[in-house]
Amino acid sequence: MSRRVVEALSRVVDHRSSRRGFLSKSALGATAMAVAPAAYALRPTTAHAAICSCAGSSCDCGSSCCDGYTDFCCQLTGENLCPPGTIVAGWWKADGSGFCDVDGKRRPRYYLDCNLPCDDGCGCGGSGVCASSCTSAACRCLEGCGSRAVDCTRFRYGQCNQDVACVGPIACRIVTCVVPWQWDPNCDNGPALTDNGTRFHDRACLHDGFTDIAPNAFYTDAVTWAIDAGIAKGYTNDIFGPGELAPRSHMATFLWRYQGSPLVADAAPFVDVAPDAWYADAVAWMAAEDITTGTSPDRFSPDQLVTRGEAITFLWRLAGEPSADVEIPFLDVPANAFYRRAVAWAVETELTTGLSPTVFGGGFWIDRAQVLTFMHRYEQRFGQPPEEPEASE
Repeated sequence: MSRRVVEALSRVVDHRSSRRGFLSKSALGATAMAVAPAAYALRPTTAHAAICSCAGSSCDCGSSCCDGYTDFCCQLTGENLCPPGTIVAGWWKADGSGFCDVDGKRRPRYYLDCNLPCDDGCGCGGSGVCASSCTSAACRCLEGCGSRAVDCTRFRYGQCNQDVACVGPIACRIVTCVVPWQWDPNCDNGPALTDNGTRFHDRACLHDGFTDIAPNAFYTDAVTWAIDAGIAKGYTNDIFGPGELAPRSHMATFLWRYQGSPLVADAAPFVDVAPDAWYADAVAWMAAEDITTGTSPDRFSPDQLVTRGEAITFLWRLAGEPSADVEIPFLDVPANAFYRRAVAWAVETELTTGLSPTVFGGGFWIDRAQVLTFMHRYEQRFGQPPEEPEASE
């Protein structure tokens, strides 16, 4: 469907209505007319019943193969990404799945449709979707009647890649906990339609990695590095939480693991750090190395959120508090700020470019992705180079 048609329908249909309802009113009806016009026009039957032959298969109309939904791309290609040669043409969301929840905070699950391109010279009228015969589509169910279809459903929401006027059937779909317009910059943030009927649709391949790490985000390489190096872990096997604000206990642990998880003789000198706390060894090490002096002489405040000023100061102290001969371009770093020398060093070493050319945001809370991005840049600039192999005689 064209963006205009979707927006018009979304004004009529309640924004909380399901995608199934939306489909039954539009796409399935259009597809049924294309596949079986006589049956749909002359018999009192539903749009779904007119097309449930599932591309000529012998599946029952109640099977997954015939339920009108599309299978996941990871089952088709092994990756939770649109396959080469397809295009993201739209998205919807499902609430209440639990797959994207972090620390009890409920988050929606997002689904992005990867449509096939149309052959040159093929038109699609006002629907935004060309005929399957104009594409490389091979409508099928990957594992028989018990799996959902690929290359079958001719439908387009239209919030993504709007400059592409015509696309073919949906090849497969990807699922993510990242809002679509951050996962793929070619997507817009609306209209947002919901289909809670898909919230428990699942495949084992979706759990091979974190579904909340966007493929080309500013933090992707940093988070991947931190995970591979054992510096950071996810909240669950599926959720990393890059956008979750970082408590001081988290950053202490990240830095400690980055240094190889060293143990020190003395316990942390803070009354709010229990000896058996999961972050106790990390805080004890930070105190012993003068990387932290606490939020007061006897408190570390492990649950308090880290600010950007604190984060860059921790790294500066880890580096040995080097001096810097550079003019700070940020107008929001006062001369008496505790983090001013650290920011000057971070500017000189290009660890930071600020929130803007003139704003550093030292008092702003920092999320896990930003912490690891600072650390990754630190590693790239100050990490130990790999040892040269010994020359053989």
